[in-house]
Amino acid sequence: MHEEYKIQISKTIARNARGIAVDRIKGCAVEQYKHIWKYCEEIKKTHTNSTMVVEFTPFRDPGSNPRFMRLYCCLGALKEGIKMCRPVIGLDGCHIKGPYPSQLLSAVAIDPNNGWWLIAWAIVEKEATIQWKWFLQLLQADLKIDNQCHYTFISDQQKHMYQNFKKKHPGKALKGMLWAIARSSTIEMYKKAAEDLKEYDNEAYKWVEKAPHPMHWCKAYFSPHTKCDMIVNNLCESFNSHILEARDKPIISCLENIRELMMERIQKRKAAMTRYPHSTGPLIRKIIEDRIEESFQWFPQFNGIDGYQVKGPRNFQFAVNLRKKSCTCRIWELSGLPCTHAIAAIKQAEDDPHEMIAECY
Repeated sequence: MHEEYKIQISKTIARNARGIAVDRIKGCAVEQYKHIWKYCEEIKKTHTNSTMVVEFTPFRDPGSNPRFMRLYCCLGALKEGIKMCRPVIGLDGCHIKGPYPSQLLSAVAIDPNNGWWLIAWAIVEKEATIQWKWFLQLLQADLKIDNQCHYTFISDQQKHMYQNFKKKHPGKALKGMLWAIARSSTIEMYKKAAEDLKEYDNEAYKWVEKAPHPMHWCKAYFSPHTKCDMIVNNLCESFNSHILEARDKPIISCLENIRELMMERIQKRKAAMTRYPHSTGPLIRKIIEDRIEESFQWFPQFNGIDGYQVKGPRNFQFAVNLRKKSCTCRIWELSGLPCTHAIAAIKQAEDDPHEMIAECY
């Protein structure tokens, strides 16, 4: 008040004014809850093949009104776009900080440029097993997931795993060793990283031994069919950072902000890619260009059939097969992008590394 209007007011007046403002905002929020059904019907009318599901508390007595519990949204255009994404889905929840606090659950895929693609989201009363089960059952129906192993789901459990590890085994050195184990792309690398940890701190090694099976958090055990070697859930974290302002608003304003964000995001990317001269996205192209630079320290030797033996720093060597698009480091198979060892061989074969990436890009 002093900066903008040159007026001095007491704390009591400021507190009372804030109370009036909050009451008006909450009043707006109450009104928006009354129009939830109408909003959902309008979305389904204007967005073909969209799923909007609302749940209210049951009537307790004839004179009471049902109370809003949760709402699920999956727009038809986003449902269609998942067909171009890799079969990796990030799951996360964040706080809705408006006048009626709740949780926003989201399912986010990874697009051909390694960016995030929102699939579905829901506003629920709290983040617990019942709410997640409800959300995932609706997502299962939208994506037509039926007793299969096609999709890989990733959460932010790596944070919880490290937080639990850090309680008994703090320090940057141990943190680096734990992440070295997680980043290992082959079983041999995993065993070597685990052995290094054992030599440094046997108690920390025992903790890792008792942790969930490494198939859930170590690249060495990942399946190559996803063409994704992510070990952290940055997809959802990036989405959450884009909706900070929306999370402070009443429910329909929040939902509309998210819907408009996706419309604007899709339109901007479509316009940018019509002017883009290459067949792969800029983020993917930069990864390949960086690996081309790194490949100069690797020296391939052709074996006369389909493969190369590639030697590099510290006498490391890997076997590359260009026909199978594989390298014994497994990075090419896991991510679908040729590793530095493979690029060294591709260059000697006078092929273009950009043409050797997986079709999903």
